Amino acid sequence: MRTLKIAAAILCYPIRHTAGAVAAFFLVGCGGGGGAPTIPPVDVDLTAQGTWRTCAPLPAPRQEMPAALLGGRVYTPGGLDAQNNASAAVDVYDPATDTWAAAPPLPEGRHHAGIAAANGRLYVLGGYRPGGPAPGSASDTVFEFDPARGSWSQKAPMPAPRAAHVAVTFGGKIFCIGGVQSGDAALGVNAVYDPTADRWAALAPMPTPREHLAAAVVGSQILVVGGRTGAGNNRELEAYNPAANTWESLPPLPTARSGLAAAELRGRLYVFDGEIPGVFAQNEQYDPASRSWRTLAPMPTPRHGMGAVTVGGTIFVIGGGTVAGLAPANTNEALTIP
Repeated sequence: MRTLKIAAAILCYPIRHTAGAVAAFFLVGCGGGGGAPTIPPVDVDLTAQGTWRTCAPLPAPRQEMPAALLGGRVYTPGGLDAQNNASAAVDVYDPATDTWAAAPPLPEGRHHAGIAAANGRLYVLGGYRPGGPAPGSASDTVFEFDPARGSWSQKAPMPAPRAAHVAVTFGGKIFCIGGVQSGDAALGVNAVYDPTADRWAALAPMPTPREHLAAAVVGSQILVVGGRTGAGNNRELEAYNPAANTWESLPPLPTARSGLAAAELRGRLYVFDGEIPGVFAQNEQYDPASRSWRTLAPMPTPRHGMGAVTVGGTIFVIGGGTVAGLAPANTNEALTIP
């Protein structure tokens, strides 16, 4: 643990201390008047907020591109490229070697799709077709990638077209929550796909409809956070219990944002970046045990529309846009929590 010993007096103005990728702000004495009462020195942990490092970049910049872990590697299918085209690229990152390789491309470009892995295969669910988000461009297609065969196939479509939703795997099934249909009102739709049966089923809808949201499985629940509606960003954190098919409201996200990413690590939820207005660098952690939030080391490169995937004890945050709107990046940054 890296620490800094501080002796403080009357608090007046800030001094910034930086250790590695972590910045801490301390207020120190500033004279004037009589003697200032002193406070005994304290140790401040400079790494407890996490440490960021830069990893091998995406082969080409992309945004609006979630990611998923399959076979120890991170798959990044689709997204928007620098020309604002729906990409069919599928780049695969190997954290063990910090290298990238190309996988067979999608049958058709997609962006703002749901991405998930289940039963040894990768799924790309819905999203905007090329030309989206123009009216009618949201898709209901489900593409399945079999890494053993190195090929894509099309599966049972979603119950209705959807984009800017989330897809997470729980118990071998894929849950698709929220989103929008080609510029219409944000949705609270919650549907589950069973890859073994190749079949969809409707579930209890999310209480707060929203799009450009984020989600991750934490324990026995799916935690859905942030996002936006026509009225702007929201702070909602809602937990879905797949066993009971019920929802619960939890303490809200400290910073309202959309186009954000989320991942689970050691039983906690980590929420990264986002947009509107501008682009956020926030990195906030939710602890279900204490039902509380805390702020961690900010993202070195603020972004939105990126993928976040946990591999071992590290969360990789890949791609995304560096300004609100179109500005895709090839950035790949990794957060390690001690």
